[in-house]
Amino acid sequence: MVHPNDFILEYLGKLPTLIRPYNKLRKRYLYHQLKEKIDSYLSNGREDTIIISGLRGTGKTTILAQLYFYGISRINPNEVIYLSLDELQLLGLDLLEVLDTYKRIIKPERPILLLDEVQYDENWDLKLKVIHDKMKFLTITTGSSAVRLKESPDLARRALHRELYSMTFREYYSLKTGREIPELIHNILSLKEVQFSPIDEEEIVRYMKVGGLPFALEMPEWEAYERILSMLDRIIYRDLREIHDFDVETLDKAIHLLVLLANPKGERFSYEKLSKSLNLAKGTIIKLIDSLEKASLIHRIPAHGSIVKGIRKSPKVKFLAVPVKSAILYKIGLLVDSEEILGSLLEDIVAFYLYLLTKLRMGRLSYEPARGGADFVLELGDEKIVIEVGLGKAKKSQVKRTMERIGAEKGIVVGKKYEIGERVAFYPWQMFIMGF
Repeated sequence: MVHPNDFILEYLGKLPTLIRPYNKLRKRYLYHQLKEKIDSYLSNGREDTIIISGLRGTGKTTILAQLYFYGISRINPNEVIYLSLDELQLLGLDLLEVLDTYKRIIKPERPILLLDEVQYDENWDLKLKVIHDKMKFLTITTGSSAVRLKESPDLARRALHRELYSMTFREYYSLKTGREIPELIHNILSLKEVQFSPIDEEEIVRYMKVGGLPFALEMPEWEAYERILSMLDRIIYRDLREIHDFDVETLDKAIHLLVLLANPKGERFSYEKLSKSLNLAKGTIIKLIDSLEKASLIHRIPAHGSIVKGIRKSPKVKFLAVPVKSAILYKIGLLVDSEEILGSLLEDIVAFYLYLLTKLRMGRLSYEPARGGADFVLELGDEKIVIEVGLGKAKKSQVKRTMERIGAEKGIVVGKKYEIGERVAFYPWQMFIMGF
């Protein structure tokens, strides 16, 4: 077994070389927020613990690598240490022993600790609490979306949490081209006239299919699909087991469940229909969908109305990571470029954007379950906005019908035309995607 002393002395010397392949030029928006945390810490010396959770493939390790190289540009390189918990586990090393050794040998003044894949340590939450209380680091750590579920209340009170989601189009375009485009979404929600820079529609369609995940920027579409499918296997057979103790047979059915949900008509499945299709108990279906949601693959959208109605009616299920849906459709042989599939992906992207808005502004997203109802109801404070999505014929009637039923003042149709009305506005789908 490797001794912590030997590990630290050898590891610090080769760390820049080991981590350099992850140090990409373009940065996700979250990087800049965390860079400010480092600057603040180096100025005032106030330690903190920041936990970044999120779906595999969203760029968490890359952000840590970028922060490492930024940190060593500001202070003595030995005062910034990156550790991957899965590698420590393979070497039989304990995190706290390694850090004790590091502090004894290096004696850093204001150390920065970057921890990757914390879920590989069974007691990660207790160890982070010890690091926070006694070891005096600025700690930035990453883990799967499930890490929040196993976090102790003591650590939850001490740590700051940041979820890293798939990219919106504006972030995708920034990473791909280095250019920023203006945010339009708030003007759209206010039913205002908007102007936007012309961008090749092929670029927008590529974003719809695979652009939400950073690694897809650097590879052809088919290769991105293969990489996503490989990532999906790891999520199903490793990450879901952190949430519920599923057996292998049930996890095999999770793949089939995702195929059903990815189908353009998948949102209309009830728990009962899914139970019958997959030959699984309804309770197991609910647990699987709950686990897929906690793994940040999908999100459930409840029926609009009372809590009782939201529980009684089956939710809509949308992909939070839309490229995963594209990859699944590619795998089962559907033409991802067809208008039907692109229309289905568009609805998931709109739902993803609205989900992010509810997180930013403490809102609520639902759907109107009555016959002929619109796709989504977005509630921000006292305001209700009804939203209909489609690449086919514009459906103003559905929007107005839902507005009357729920007492909403605004309606938006995301489709093919551009027309601003007093209470209902039509926006081209390209404009909506580019706007956030």
